Amino acid sequence: MADEDAETGPAGTAHRRCSALLRRWLRETHTPTPLGPLRVHVGSLEVRTEIRSNSPTGAHRFGPLHAVGGEEGTTDEALDPSVLAAAISADARSRMPDGGAADSVRPVRTASPAEWMRRALIEPEWDLDPVGSLSGSAAFHELVKESANRLPRLLDTVTDLAEYENWLDKHVATELHPALEAPYASAEAATATLLTRGPLTVIGLLGRYGVADEADMLELLSRRLQPLTHSKAGGLVRRWLNDPTVTDLGGLNGAGLRCPAHPGVPGVEPTYYEIANPLYERTAVEARVPGVPIPEPGEDWSLRAIEVTGDDGGPDVALVHTWMNAEHVAPHWEQAWSLAQWHRELATQLSGDHSLPCLVSSGGRPMAYVELYRVMRDTLSGCYPFHPHDLGVHIAVGEPGEIGRGLGSTLLRALARGLLTADPDCRRVVAEPNVHNRASVGAFTKAGYGRGRDVGLPSKNSALMVYAR
Repeated sequence: MADEDAETGPAGTAHRRCSALLRRWLRETHTPTPLGPLRVHVGSLEVRTEIRSNSPTGAHRFGPLHAVGGEEGTTDEALDPSVLAAAISADARSRMPDGGAADSVRPVRTASPAEWMRRALIEPEWDLDPVGSLSGSAAFHELVKESANRLPRLLDTVTDLAEYENWLDKHVATELHPALEAPYASAEAATATLLTRGPLTVIGLLGRYGVADEADMLELLSRRLQPLTHSKAGGLVRRWLNDPTVTDLGGLNGAGLRCPAHPGVPGVEPTYYEIANPLYERTAVEARVPGVPIPEPGEDWSLRAIEVTGDDGGPDVALVHTWMNAEHVAPHWEQAWSLAQWHRELATQLSGDHSLPCLVSSGGRPMAYVELYRVMRDTLSGCYPFHPHDLGVHIAVGEPGEIGRGLGSTLLRALARGLLTADPDCRRVVAEPNVHNRASVGAFTKAGYGRGRDVGLPSKNSALMVYAR
Protein backbone atom coordinates (compact mmCIF):
# COMPACT_ATOMS: atom_id res chain seq x y z
CA MET A 1 0.00 0.00 0.00
CA ALA A 2 1.33 3.46 -0.89
CA ASP A 3 2.44 5.84 1.87
CA GLU A 4 -0.24 8.32 0.78
CA ASP A 5 -2.98 5.71 1.33
CA ALA A 6 -1.60 4.76 4.74
CA GLU A 7 -1.32 8.30 6.15
CA THR A 8 -3.79 9.08 8.91
CA GLY A 9 -3.29 12.85 9.18
CA PRO A 10 -4.97 15.62 7.14
CA ALA A 11 -2.72 15.00 4.13
CA GLY A 12 -3.65 11.32 4.01
CA THR A 13 -7.34 12.12 4.43
CA ALA A 14 -7.26 14.65 1.58
CA HIS A 15 -5.39 12.17 -0.62
CA ARG A 16 -7.96 9.43 -0.05
CA ARG A 17 -10.86 11.80 -0.76
CA CYS A 18 -9.25 13.12 -3.95
CA SER A 19 -8.28 9.61 -5.06
CA ALA A 20 -11.84 8.32 -4.70
CA LEU A 21 -13.23 11.16 -6.82
CA LEU A 22 -10.48 10.98 -9.43
CA ARG A 23 -10.83 7.21 -9.79
CA ARG A 24 -14.54 7.58 -10.46
CA TRP A 25 -14.07 10.50 -12.86
CA LEU A 26 -11.46 8.64 -14.91
CA ARG A 27 -13.75 5.62 -15.00
CA GLU A 28 -16.89 7.51 -16.03
CA THR A 29 -15.04 9.44 -18.75
CA HIS A 30 -13.20 6.33 -19.99
CA THR A 31 -9.86 8.14 -19.70
CA PRO A 32 -6.84 5.92 -20.52
CA THR A 33 -4.81 5.15 -17.40
CA PRO A 34 -1.38 3.73 -18.25
CA LEU A 35 1.15 3.24 -15.47
CA GLY A 36 3.32 6.24 -14.77
CA PRO A 37 2.82 10.02 -14.88
CA LEU A 38 -0.70 11.29 -15.56
CA ARG A 39 -1.83 14.83 -16.41
CA VAL A 40 -5.54 15.21 -16.96
CA HIS A 41 -7.90 18.16 -17.33
CA VAL A 42 -11.10 18.10 -15.30
CA GLY A 43 -12.77 21.09 -16.87
CA SER A 44 -10.48 24.04 -16.22
CA LEU A 45 -8.56 22.20 -13.50
CA GLU A 46 -5.39 20.36 -14.48
CA VAL A 47 -4.44 17.47 -12.21
CA ARG A 48 -1.00 15.88 -12.06
CA THR A 49 -0.23 12.58 -10.40
CA GLU A 50 1.34 9.17 -10.97
CA ILE A 51 -0.60 5.96 -11.49
CA ARG A 52 1.20 3.42 -9.35
CA SER A 53 -1.11 0.50 -10.02
CA ASN A 54 -3.18 0.20 -13.19
CA SER A 55 -6.21 -1.70 -12.01
CA PRO A 56 -8.33 -3.73 -14.48
CA THR A 57 -11.34 -2.92 -12.28
CA GLY A 58 -10.57 0.81 -12.19
CA ALA A 59 -9.33 0.86 -8.57
CA HIS A 60 -6.09 2.66 -9.46
CA ARG A 61 -3.60 3.69 -6.80
CA PHE A 62 -2.16 7.18 -7.16
CA GLY A 63 0.95 8.94 -6.01
CA PRO A 64 0.76 12.51 -4.65
CA LEU A 65 -2.03 14.50 -6.31
CA HIS A 66 -1.36 18.06 -7.45
CA ALA A 67 -3.35 20.90 -9.00
CA VAL A 68 -1.25 22.40 -11.80
CA GLY A 69 -1.21 26.19 -12.10
CA GLY A 70 0.73 29.09 -13.53
CA GLU A 71 0.72 30.48 -17.05
CA GLU A 72 2.99 27.71 -18.33
CA GLY A 73 1.57 25.01 -16.07
CA THR A 74 4.84 24.85 -14.17
CA THR A 75 3.59 25.42 -10.62
CA ASP A 76 1.50 23.06 -8.57
CA GLU A 77 0.12 22.54 -5.10
CA ALA A 78 -1.48 19.69 -3.23
CA LEU A 79 -4.91 18.95 -4.66
CA ASP A 80 -7.79 19.96 -2.41
CA PRO A 81 -10.79 17.59 -2.50
CA SER A 82 -13.33 20.43 -2.48
CA VAL A 83 -11.57 22.05 -5.45
CA LEU A 84 -11.62 18.75 -7.36
CA ALA A 85 -15.30 18.21 -6.53
CA ALA A 86 -16.18 21.71 -7.75
CA ALA A 87 -14.25 21.14 -10.99
CA ILE A 88 -16.03 17.82 -11.57
CA SER A 89 -19.43 19.45 -11.01
CA ALA A 90 -18.67 22.26 -13.46
CA ASP A 91 -17.25 19.89 -16.07
CA ALA A 92 -20.23 17.52 -15.77
CA ARG A 93 -22.64 20.38 -16.40
CA SER A 94 -20.62 21.66 -19.36
CA ARG A 95 -20.73 18.21 -20.96
CA MET A 96 -24.53 18.12 -21.03
CA PRO A 97 -26.26 19.01 -24.34
CA ASP A 98 -28.06 21.92 -22.65
CA GLY A 99 -25.11 23.06 -20.57
CA GLY A 100 -26.58 21.71 -17.35
CA ALA A 101 -30.11 23.06 -17.38
CA ALA A 102 -32.89 21.85 -15.12
CA ASP A 103 -33.43 18.50 -16.80
CA SER A 104 -29.80 17.37 -16.72
CA VAL A 105 -27.30 16.95 -13.95
CA ARG A 106 -28.74 19.54 -11.55
CA PRO A 107 -32.55 19.68 -11.59
CA VAL A 108 -34.54 21.78 -9.12
CA ARG A 109 -34.14 20.83 -5.42
CA THR A 110 -30.99 18.80 -5.99
CA ALA A 111 -27.38 18.86 -4.92
CA SER A 112 -24.23 18.72 -7.02
CA PRO A 113 -21.15 16.52 -6.55
CA ALA A 114 -19.45 19.58 -5.04
CA GLU A 115 -22.16 19.85 -2.38
CA TRP A 116 -21.94 16.12 -1.80
CA MET A 117 -18.18 16.52 -1.20
CA ARG A 118 -18.65 19.49 1.12
CA ARG A 119 -20.85 17.26 3.25
CA ALA A 120 -18.21 14.54 3.09
CA LEU A 121 -15.60 16.98 4.39
CA ILE A 122 -17.46 17.47 7.65
CA GLU A 123 -18.74 13.90 8.07
CA PRO A 124 -15.78 11.63 8.88
CA GLU A 125 -17.86 8.49 8.30
CA TRP A 126 -19.18 9.65 4.89
CA ASP A 127 -18.49 7.12 2.11
CA LEU A 128 -15.72 8.43 -0.15
CA ASP A 129 -17.36 6.92 -3.24
CA PRO A 130 -20.45 8.85 -4.44
CA VAL A 131 -22.17 5.58 -5.36
CA GLY A 132 -20.61 3.46 -2.62
CA SER A 133 -23.86 3.10 -0.72
CA LEU A 134 -25.34 1.38 -3.77
CA SER A 135 -22.94 -1.56 -3.50
CA GLY A 136 -25.20 -4.56 -2.92
CA SER A 137 -26.92 -5.04 0.42
CA ALA A 138 -26.49 -2.76 3.44
CA ALA A 139 -24.26 -5.38 5.06
CA PHE A 140 -22.11 -5.62 1.93
CA HIS A 141 -21.81 -1.82 1.77
CA GLU A 142 -20.59 -1.68 5.36
CA LEU A 143 -17.98 -4.29 4.46
CA VAL A 144 -16.47 -2.30 1.57
CA LYS A 145 -17.23 1.25 2.73
CA GLU A 146 -14.17 3.49 2.83
CA SER A 147 -14.38 6.76 4.76
CA ALA A 148 -11.88 9.48 5.58
CA ASN A 149 -11.20 8.02 9.02
CA ARG A 150 -11.73 4.31 8.47
CA LEU A 151 -10.38 1.68 6.13
CA PRO A 152 -12.84 -0.89 4.72
CA ARG A 153 -13.80 -3.54 7.28
CA LEU A 154 -13.22 -6.20 4.65
CA LEU A 155 -9.48 -5.70 5.22
CA ASP A 156 -9.89 -6.99 8.78
CA THR A 157 -10.96 -10.44 7.60
CA VAL A 158 -9.44 -10.82 4.12
CA THR A 159 -5.67 -10.53 4.24
CA ASP A 160 -4.49 -12.83 1.44
CA LEU A 161 -5.66 -14.69 -1.67
CA ALA A 162 -6.82 -17.76 0.27
CA GLU A 163 -9.04 -15.67 2.52
CA TYR A 164 -10.43 -13.88 -0.54
CA GLU A 165 -11.30 -17.28 -2.02
CA ASN A 166 -13.12 -18.24 1.17
CA TRP A 167 -15.01 -14.94 1.15
CA LEU A 168 -15.92 -15.41 -2.53
CA ASP A 169 -17.25 -18.93 -1.99
CA LYS A 170 -19.50 -17.71 0.81
CA HIS A 171 -20.62 -14.64 -1.14
CA VAL A 172 -21.56 -16.67 -4.23
CA ALA A 173 -23.46 -19.26 -2.19
CA THR A 174 -25.34 -16.93 0.17
CA GLU A 175 -25.82 -13.71 -1.83
CA LEU A 176 -25.01 -13.90 -5.53
CA HIS A 177 -26.66 -17.21 -6.47
CA PRO A 178 -29.90 -16.53 -4.53
CA ALA A 179 -30.13 -13.04 -6.07
CA LEU A 180 -29.76 -14.49 -9.56
CA GLU A 181 -32.56 -16.96 -8.88
CA ALA A 182 -34.92 -14.13 -7.90
CA PRO A 183 -36.59 -11.76 -10.40
CA TYR A 184 -34.56 -8.66 -11.26
CA ALA A 185 -35.63 -5.42 -12.92
CA SER A 186 -33.24 -5.57 -15.88
CA ALA A 187 -29.94 -7.06 -17.00
CA GLU A 188 -28.34 -3.64 -16.52
CA ALA A 189 -29.57 -3.35 -12.94
CA ALA A 190 -28.56 -6.91 -12.07
CA THR A 191 -25.09 -6.51 -13.57
CA ALA A 192 -24.40 -3.20 -11.85
CA THR A 193 -25.66 -4.34 -8.46
CA LEU A 194 -24.59 -7.99 -8.34
CA LEU A 195 -21.33 -7.97 -10.31
CA THR A 196 -19.77 -4.54 -10.79
CA ARG A 197 -20.74 -3.14 -7.38
CA GLY A 198 -20.27 -6.60 -5.88
CA PRO A 199 -17.28 -8.93 -6.42
CA LEU A 200 -15.55 -6.55 -8.86
CA THR A 201 -15.63 -3.80 -6.23
CA VAL A 202 -14.11 -6.20 -3.70
CA ILE A 203 -11.38 -7.25 -6.14
CA GLY A 204 -10.46 -3.63 -6.85
CA LEU A 205 -10.37 -2.74 -3.18
CA LEU A 206 -8.23 -5.73 -2.18
CA GLY A 207 -5.90 -5.13 -5.12
CA ARG A 208 -5.44 -1.45 -4.24
CA TYR A 209 -4.52 -2.30 -0.67
CA GLY A 210 -2.06 -4.99 -1.76
CA VAL A 211 -3.96 -7.98 -0.35
CA ALA A 212 -3.75 -10.02 -3.57
CA ASP A 213 -3.17 -9.61 -7.29
CA GLU A 214 -6.31 -8.58 -9.18
CA ALA A 215 -5.59 -10.99 -12.03
CA ASP A 216 -5.58 -13.94 -9.60
CA MET A 217 -8.80 -12.79 -7.95
CA LEU A 218 -10.50 -12.27 -11.32
CA GLU A 219 -9.52 -15.79 -12.36
CA LEU A 220 -11.10 -17.21 -9.21
CA LEU A 221 -14.26 -15.18 -9.83
CA SER A 222 -14.46 -16.45 -13.39
CA ARG A 223 -14.23 -20.05 -12.16
CA ARG A 224 -16.97 -19.50 -9.57
CA LEU A 225 -19.26 -17.95 -12.18
CA GLN A 226 -18.91 -20.83 -14.66
CA PRO A 227 -21.32 -23.19 -12.83
CA LEU A 228 -23.89 -20.38 -12.66
CA THR A 229 -24.14 -20.34 -16.46
CA HIS A 230 -26.45 -23.35 -16.04
CA SER A 231 -28.69 -21.60 -13.50
CA LYS A 232 -31.95 -19.76 -14.06
CA ALA A 233 -29.98 -16.62 -14.94
CA GLY A 234 -27.42 -18.49 -17.05
CA GLY A 235 -27.77 -16.14 -20.01
CA LEU A 236 -26.90 -13.13 -17.88
CA VAL A 237 -23.89 -14.85 -16.31
CA ARG A 238 -22.61 -15.85 -19.76
CA ARG A 239 -22.75 -12.17 -20.71
CA TRP A 240 -20.70 -11.34 -17.63
CA LEU A 241 -18.05 -13.79 -18.74
CA ASN A 242 -18.06 -13.12 -22.49
CA ASP A 243 -19.18 -9.54 -23.22
CA PRO A 244 -16.47 -6.88 -23.64
CA THR A 245 -18.26 -4.44 -21.33
CA VAL A 246 -20.35 -4.60 -18.18
CA THR A 247 -22.76 -2.10 -16.66
CA ASP A 248 -21.76 0.14 -13.77
CA LEU A 249 -23.45 2.94 -11.83
CA GLY A 250 -22.29 6.45 -12.67
CA GLY A 251 -22.35 9.09 -9.97
CA LEU A 252 -20.47 12.05 -11.45
CA ASN A 253 -21.20 12.29 -15.19
CA GLY A 254 -24.20 11.40 -17.34
CA ALA A 255 -27.37 12.79 -18.86
CA GLY A 256 -29.57 10.70 -16.57
CA LEU A 257 -27.71 11.59 -13.37
CA ARG A 258 -29.62 13.04 -10.45
CA CYS A 259 -28.23 14.33 -7.17
CA PRO A 260 -31.29 14.83 -4.96
CA ALA A 261 -30.99 16.55 -1.60
CA HIS A 262 -33.07 14.52 0.84
CA PRO A 263 -33.85 16.68 3.93
CA GLY A 264 -30.66 18.65 3.36
CA VAL A 265 -28.47 15.59 2.84
CA PRO A 266 -26.88 15.35 -0.64
CA GLY A 267 -27.12 11.96 -2.29
CA VAL A 268 -26.82 10.39 -5.71
CA GLU A 269 -29.38 8.72 -7.95
CA PRO A 270 -26.97 7.18 -10.45
CA THR A 271 -27.16 6.51 -14.14
CA TYR A 272 -26.14 3.31 -15.91
CA TYR A 273 -23.09 3.30 -18.14
CA GLU A 274 -20.70 0.71 -19.58
CA ILE A 275 -17.10 -0.02 -18.60
CA ALA A 276 -14.52 -2.45 -19.93
CA ASN A 277 -15.19 -5.95 -18.58
CA PRO A 278 -12.12 -7.22 -16.67
CA LEU A 279 -13.37 -10.81 -17.12
CA TYR A 280 -13.30 -10.52 -20.93
CA GLU A 281 -10.42 -12.31 -22.71
CA ARG A 282 -9.55 -9.24 -24.74
CA THR A 283 -5.97 -10.00 -25.79
CA ALA A 284 -6.78 -13.37 -27.32
CA VAL A 285 -9.73 -11.96 -29.27
CA GLU A 286 -7.88 -8.85 -30.46
CA ALA A 287 -5.04 -10.92 -31.90
CA ARG A 288 -7.49 -12.42 -34.42
CA VAL A 289 -8.87 -9.07 -35.61
CA PRO A 290 -7.19 -7.52 -38.69
CA GLY A 291 -6.37 -3.88 -39.20
CA VAL A 292 -8.62 -1.30 -40.82
CA PRO A 293 -9.70 -2.09 -44.41
CA ILE A 294 -9.75 0.58 -47.12
CA PRO A 295 -13.36 0.92 -48.30
CA GLU A 296 -14.59 1.85 -51.73
CA PRO A 297 -17.27 4.48 -51.02
CA GLY A 298 -18.58 4.43 -54.60
CA GLU A 299 -20.71 7.07 -56.30
CA ASP A 300 -18.48 10.07 -57.06
CA TRP A 301 -16.23 9.50 -54.06
CA SER A 302 -12.66 8.26 -53.98
CA LEU A 303 -10.72 7.46 -50.83
CA ARG A 304 -7.05 6.76 -50.21
CA ALA A 305 -4.78 6.52 -47.20
CA ILE A 306 -2.77 9.60 -46.25
CA GLU A 307 0.80 9.61 -47.57
CA VAL A 308 3.56 10.94 -45.33
CA THR A 309 6.62 11.97 -47.32
CA GLY A 310 9.73 14.10 -46.89
CA ASP A 311 11.04 15.86 -43.82
CA ASP A 312 7.88 17.91 -43.29
CA GLY A 313 5.36 15.17 -44.08
CA GLY A 314 4.51 16.25 -47.61
CA PRO A 315 1.37 17.76 -49.17
CA ASP A 316 -1.16 15.45 -47.49
CA VAL A 317 0.07 16.40 -44.03
CA ALA A 318 0.05 20.08 -44.96
CA LEU A 319 -3.55 19.84 -46.17
CA VAL A 320 -4.77 18.10 -43.01
CA HIS A 321 -2.93 20.68 -40.90
CA THR A 322 -4.66 23.50 -42.80
CA TRP A 323 -8.10 21.94 -42.42
CA MET A 324 -7.66 21.21 -38.72
CA ASN A 325 -6.79 24.85 -38.08
CA ALA A 326 -9.79 26.12 -40.06
CA GLU A 327 -12.52 28.00 -38.17
CA HIS A 328 -15.25 25.50 -39.04
CA VAL A 329 -13.21 22.46 -37.94
CA ALA A 330 -10.98 23.50 -35.02
CA PRO A 331 -13.72 24.05 -32.38
CA HIS A 332 -15.12 20.55 -32.89
CA TRP A 333 -11.95 18.52 -33.36
CA GLU A 334 -9.85 20.51 -30.86
CA GLN A 335 -6.70 19.45 -32.72
CA ALA A 336 -5.48 22.76 -34.13
CA TRP A 337 -1.93 21.50 -33.83
CA SER A 338 1.29 22.56 -35.47
CA LEU A 339 2.42 21.04 -38.76
CA ALA A 340 5.12 19.06 -36.93
CA GLN A 341 2.61 17.57 -34.49
CA TRP A 342 0.28 16.53 -37.30
CA HIS A 343 3.28 14.99 -39.07
CA ARG A 344 3.96 12.85 -35.99
CA GLU A 345 0.28 12.01 -35.47
CA LEU A 346 -0.35 10.79 -39.00
CA ALA A 347 2.90 8.82 -39.13
CA THR A 348 1.95 7.12 -35.86
CA GLN A 349 -1.51 6.19 -37.10
CA LEU A 350 -0.11 4.73 -40.31
CA SER A 351 2.37 2.58 -38.39
CA GLY A 352 -0.29 0.71 -36.38
CA ASP A 353 -3.55 -1.22 -36.82
CA HIS A 354 -5.79 0.98 -34.65
CA SER A 355 -6.75 3.71 -37.11
CA LEU A 356 -6.23 4.66 -40.74
CA PRO A 357 -6.12 8.36 -41.76
CA CYS A 358 -7.54 9.01 -45.23
CA LEU A 359 -8.33 11.75 -47.71
CA VAL A 360 -11.67 11.69 -49.49
CA SER A 361 -12.07 13.37 -52.87
CA SER A 362 -15.05 14.14 -55.08
CA GLY A 363 -14.51 14.72 -58.77
CA GLY A 364 -10.77 14.57 -58.16
CA ARG A 365 -10.87 17.37 -55.58
CA PRO A 366 -9.93 16.68 -51.91
CA MET A 367 -12.97 17.39 -49.77
CA ALA A 368 -12.63 15.71 -46.38
CA TYR A 369 -10.28 14.14 -43.87
CA VAL A 370 -11.44 10.81 -42.45
CA GLU A 371 -10.09 8.57 -39.71
CA LEU A 372 -11.29 4.96 -39.86
CA TYR A 373 -10.63 2.85 -36.76
CA ARG A 374 -11.19 -0.50 -35.09
CA VAL A 375 -13.41 0.07 -32.09
CA MET A 376 -11.73 -2.75 -30.21
CA ARG A 377 -8.44 -0.82 -30.21
CA ASP A 378 -10.03 2.53 -29.37
CA THR A 379 -11.09 4.27 -26.16
CA LEU A 380 -14.68 3.76 -27.34
CA SER A 381 -14.29 0.03 -26.69
CA GLY A 382 -15.09 0.61 -23.02
CA CYS A 383 -18.32 2.46 -23.80
CA TYR A 384 -20.59 -0.16 -25.37
CA PRO A 385 -20.65 -3.96 -25.96
CA PHE A 386 -18.86 -3.90 -29.30
CA HIS A 387 -18.32 -6.78 -31.71
CA PRO A 388 -14.59 -7.37 -32.39
CA HIS A 389 -14.93 -6.35 -36.06
CA ASP A 390 -16.88 -3.13 -35.42
CA LEU A 391 -15.41 -0.12 -37.23
CA GLY A 392 -15.61 3.57 -36.40
CA VAL A 393 -15.32 6.79 -38.36
CA HIS A 394 -14.26 10.39 -37.66
CA ILE A 395 -14.88 12.95 -40.39
CA ALA A 396 -13.95 16.57 -41.05
CA VAL A 397 -15.25 18.25 -44.20
CA GLY A 398 -12.24 20.41 -44.93
CA GLU A 399 -13.54 22.67 -47.67
CA PRO A 400 -15.66 25.40 -46.02
CA GLY A 401 -17.65 25.98 -49.21
CA GLU A 402 -19.09 22.45 -48.96
CA ILE A 403 -20.57 22.90 -45.48
CA GLY A 404 -24.37 22.83 -45.35
CA ARG A 405 -24.85 21.24 -48.76
CA GLY A 406 -25.59 17.72 -47.48
CA LEU A 407 -22.18 16.46 -48.54
CA GLY A 408 -21.36 15.15 -45.06
CA SER A 409 -24.45 12.93 -44.82
CA THR A 410 -23.91 11.52 -48.30
CA LEU A 411 -20.29 10.72 -47.51
CA LEU A 412 -21.11 9.18 -44.11
CA ARG A 413 -23.61 6.81 -45.71
CA ALA A 414 -21.14 5.88 -48.46
CA LEU A 415 -18.38 5.24 -45.92
CA ALA A 416 -20.60 2.99 -43.78
CA ARG A 417 -21.69 0.92 -46.75
CA GLY A 418 -18.14 0.73 -48.06
CA LEU A 419 -16.76 -0.45 -44.71
CA LEU A 420 -19.45 -3.11 -44.31
CA THR A 421 -18.57 -4.39 -47.78
CA ALA A 422 -14.82 -4.28 -47.14
CA ASP A 423 -15.14 -6.33 -43.93
CA PRO A 424 -17.95 -8.92 -44.17
CA ASP A 425 -17.50 -9.67 -40.44
CA CYS A 426 -18.17 -6.06 -39.43
CA ARG A 427 -21.63 -5.75 -37.86
CA ARG A 428 -21.68 -2.01 -37.19
CA VAL A 429 -20.03 1.22 -38.21
CA VAL A 430 -20.09 3.69 -35.34
CA ALA A 431 -19.23 7.30 -34.59
CA GLU A 432 -19.16 9.49 -31.45
CA PRO A 433 -19.83 13.16 -32.24
CA ASN A 434 -19.93 15.60 -29.35
CA VAL A 435 -23.45 15.92 -27.95
CA HIS A 436 -23.07 19.70 -28.36
CA ASN A 437 -22.46 19.35 -32.10
CA ARG A 438 -26.07 19.14 -33.25
CA ALA A 439 -25.12 19.61 -36.90
CA SER A 440 -22.87 16.55 -36.79
CA VAL A 441 -25.42 14.43 -34.92
CA GLY A 442 -28.01 15.50 -37.48
CA ALA A 443 -25.74 14.60 -40.39
CA PHE A 444 -25.19 11.09 -39.02
CA THR A 445 -28.92 10.68 -38.44
CA LYS A 446 -29.70 11.79 -41.99
CA ALA A 447 -27.13 9.27 -43.25
CA GLY A 448 -29.00 6.40 -41.58
CA TYR A 449 -27.09 6.08 -38.30
CA GLY A 450 -29.25 5.39 -35.26
CA ARG A 451 -28.54 7.19 -32.00
CA GLY A 452 -27.69 5.08 -28.98
CA ARG A 453 -26.96 6.25 -25.46
CA ASP A 454 -24.61 9.12 -24.70
CA VAL A 455 -21.14 8.03 -23.57
CA GLY A 456 -18.47 9.77 -21.53
CA LEU A 457 -15.07 10.25 -23.17
CA PRO A 458 -11.96 12.04 -21.87
CA SER A 459 -12.79 15.48 -23.29
CA LYS A 460 -16.48 15.27 -24.12
CA ASN A 461 -19.76 13.44 -23.82
CA SER A 462 -20.65 11.88 -27.15
CA ALA A 463 -23.72 10.57 -28.89
CA LEU A 464 -23.07 6.98 -29.94
CA MET A 465 -24.23 6.78 -33.58
CA VAL A 466 -24.62 3.30 -35.10
CA TYR A 467 -24.99 2.17 -38.72
CA ALA A 468 -25.94 -1.52 -38.46
CA ARG A 469 -25.56 -4.10 -41.20
